[in-house]
Amino acid sequence: MLIRELNGHEIIAHLDQLADLRLGIFREYPYLYDGNRDGERRYLGSYAGKGLVLLALDTEQVAGAITGMSLADETPALVAPFHAAGLAPQEYFYIGELLLYAPYRNHGTGSLLLTRLEQLVEERTSCRHYCFATVVRPDNHPEKPVDFVSIERFSHRHGYRLLPGVSARIAWQEIDGQTTTKRLDFWQKEVKRR
Repeated sequence: MLIRELNGHEIIAHLDQLADLRLGIFREYPYLYDGNRDGERRYLGSYAGKGLVLLALDTEQVAGAITGMSLADETPALVAPFHAAGLAPQEYFYIGELLLYAPYRNHGTGSLLLTRLEQLVEERTSCRHYCFATVVRPDNHPEKPVDFVSIERFSHRHGYRLLPGVSARIAWQEIDGQTTTKRLDFWQKEVKRR
């Protein structure tokens, strides 16, 4: 598996592949997101100027990706809960997504992507913490697959802990056509400086 960092124009050149990855995986539980390519391209294009994007490539085939930027540069809906909790968003590096197509899950590729992103953040930013958000769904949600594995185990294994009292509320259209507001909880880990 090759991990490749994309910069500026390279991110723009891969927008369709990244959008397809997001659209495919975010249709799955727990997101159940019904997006469109234009919206995804706009969102992902914001990484070209101020974010980090790493691709996992199986030969030339995209297997997955991880993205991130300073939380201070993210959308107001993600920044506001940190302000409300008295936390400085500029001290957090927000991991926007860590996504892998199903055949590449549970083989260490996610760990490779996350470890490399953390190294880049450590080397290139002054952020003091990494953070990301997870969608909160009830345990008895009707779309929850029997074999669903929560991201919590992966998060704990990599040293991330739930950030108490900090959560966002974001609405999006689900695959059933309904637009509902979801709670997103945040996880964090301290950036280790060498």
